[in-house]
Amino acid sequence: MKAGAVLCCLAVSFPVLVAAPPAQAAKENTAELQANLKKAADSSSPDSAELKPWHMKISAQLFDWKGTSTGTGTIEEWWMAPNNEKRVFEFPDYKGTEIITSDGVYRSAGLVSEPLFVADLVDQIVHPVAAEDKMTGIKTAPTARSLSIGGVNLPCIMLIKPNSRVENIPIGFYPAWCMEPGKSAIRAYIDDGGIAVVRNQISSFQGKDVPMELMVGLNGATLASGRVTEISLDGMPSSLFTPDSSMNKLPPHPVELKGKKFENQAAKRVEPDFTIVRQQTNPFGQPMSGNLQGDTEVRLWVGEDGLVRDVRLESFPDAGAAQAVLDAVRQWSFHPYVVEGRAVPFTGTLEFQINSTDYDRQIRR
Repeated sequence: MKAGAVLCCLAVSFPVLVAAPPAQAAKENTAELQANLKKAADSSSPDSAELKPWHMKISAQLFDWKGTSTGTGTIEEWWMAPNNEKRVFEFPDYKGTEIITSDGVYRSAGLVSEPLFVADLVDQIVHPVAAEDKMTGIKTAPTARSLSIGGVNLPCIMLIKPNSRVENIPIGFYPAWCMEPGKSAIRAYIDDGGIAVVRNQISSFQGKDVPMELMVGLNGATLASGRVTEISLDGMPSSLFTPDSSMNKLPPHPVELKGKKFENQAAKRVEPDFTIVRQQTNPFGQPMSGNLQGDTEVRLWVGEDGLVRDVRLESFPDAGAAQAVLDAVRQWSFHPYVVEGRAVPFTGTLEFQINSTDYDRQIRR
């Protein structure tokens, strides 16, 4: 394997990870947090330009939202240079090749987005801080958080979209990375309302902190697990990867569907349960939900297969309401969106009213 073990394991059975954070200081050192996140990204990303080309193989097991196994498979990756990678997927219902170049991403004909959480397993090995791209174009700021996993308290840095109405936004509402105490090695990544990727058996490979084992979980259930069975400088081709004529190029950006057009694409809807929000009371014993102004708006990114691949909170008046929406929209599915005879990724936003007795949605137009 040619990687030297450095850090072992965090005992984890995936408890509920999103919890009320401790009170924050009046003013955080933004520059220091940004520098620490950059240091963590640099030390944990084996795709830096100065590294030699490498080959890796991952054995993976996938589960459904209830933690029931849905199958096993392998992911094989050859990394030649930044923006030049080849990935081969071998799962019972997902087989094919993906080539990443500076010109774009190419896939075997007919191959759609990876199965849920397969991309998380690969990304958290190759480039664990890439998810910050999800916040591009939005005014964000890093904030300090902490997370306890297996009795170990990890210092974390979360990128947030500022919200003047909600103090101490819970960890996992936006992308957050948690480090080994006193070190820069990333041990956990949390996003989408509490979905966590825990990085274990950290080894040093070409001077980078690379996890040999990963687990993806939510609310006590394991959603995916992966184990690096091989990583070395061996078996590399002599030239850069070039997609052949049989491969399809992915669109550079997902198609934006606005207003009702996005909601009407839905095949399965799960409404948020605002019961907890409705039960909250203010110091005068009055229902908190009656005092909340403004809806919860969320953006979804959907794969070619119609399954939700990513979520981002756009606005919300209450953390409980936001969590209810996140828990619901993760379970939505959509009819594939077809452009010129081919299914493509797409994105759009939904708004959920908190005070409506029938939970009617108002879609932004």
